[in-house]
Amino acid sequence: MKKIISLTLLLILIILKTATAQTYSGPESVEYDYANNRWLIANTTSHQILARSASGVLTVFASNLVNGPYGIEIAGDTLFCCSGGSIKGYTLSGGTLVFNVNLGASFLNGLTHDNNGYLWVTDFSAKTIYKVNIAAQTFTQVAGSLVQSPNGIIYDDVNSRCVFVNWGSNAPIKAIDVNTNVVTTILPTTFSNIDGIARDGAGNYFISVWGTQKVYKYDSAFSSAAIPVVSSLSSPADIFYNVVGDTLAIPNSGNNTVTFVGFTATGVTQEIKETDQLNIYPNPCNGNCQISIASSNHNISIQVFSVDGKRVNCYTTTGLTSEGKTIIRVGQNEFKPGLYFIEVVSGGNTYRDKIIFN
Repeated sequence: MKKIISLTLLLILIILKTATAQTYSGPESVEYDYANNRWLIANTTSHQILARSASGVLTVFASNLVNGPYGIEIAGDTLFCCSGGSIKGYTLSGGTLVFNVNLGASFLNGLTHDNNGYLWVTDFSAKTIYKVNIAAQTFTQVAGSLVQSPNGIIYDDVNSRCVFVNWGSNAPIKAIDVNTNVVTTILPTTFSNIDGIARDGAGNYFISVWGTQKVYKYDSAFSSAAIPVVSSLSSPADIFYNVVGDTLAIPNSGNNTVTFVGFTATGVTQEIKETDQLNIYPNPCNGNCQISIASSNHNISIQVFSVDGKRVNCYTTTGLTSEGKTIIRVGQNEFKPGLYFIEVVSGGNTYRDKIIFN
């Protein structure tokens, strides 16, 4: 009987270890799931999408993809991914396949979405760009016969365009107008093989370059020279910037790792404070609420982000109450109903919390 129990226990331990011990294997694209506080990573070699919890534990989000996955993108409550010539979509709540459209493409790689319900996808091999209607599950080719292979792509809502980077020598940074489908060159570069592109909350751009094994930063208008911000990488692929956590995630497809780098306005890794100094009342909010921060610092910045990481409002204050607090009053009519993230910067410290508007 003891031997049977021991064998049974051993079998259970093996099953548990197999189910939970996940590793990066050909990490290609990274996306932050704001609603569930986790990173999602495209694992191309194992044909899986992994989920990385806040504590760093890896689990399988989706599996058994025949091709890839490569580029991944969250739109609404669905995670979309490039898989060969198809786009697949999985519910964030349970990883259920709910979208599967074959574009007949050669090698879909980069993926982003706009505010009008469309995905924008780059076909690396065929040097084309597709536009996919999410609701109708239809698609059109909007750019073809590009000079170089388009790679990472990101939506720029301010300028109504998708900015994309390219593979090859002297790879330019280009854009496609989401209304006219006209492709223009934003900036020629001397870089070879640009893979990914991301943007922080202030609109600054980041690109990952295989030729130098670095990530570079540009201002929002690409008007200044590229600044190297992360070095000694290994084939850095499709990057993502978590604007709520000010963290850049870099999948290193060359050595099966993912690098996470924290930023402040000065580019220095910051410490995130979990504290009761920040108070939001009432929360959930049915009308007006106030955000208060107990701080001796007079200059305080408060930013509000939606669950998909877009900044929807910003407040700045320079005064203190008699109790040594700064109070900002906001109204429900400023926001659509839903979950939002509050970020407060005061005296070099950053505080974060959640708020729900009903």
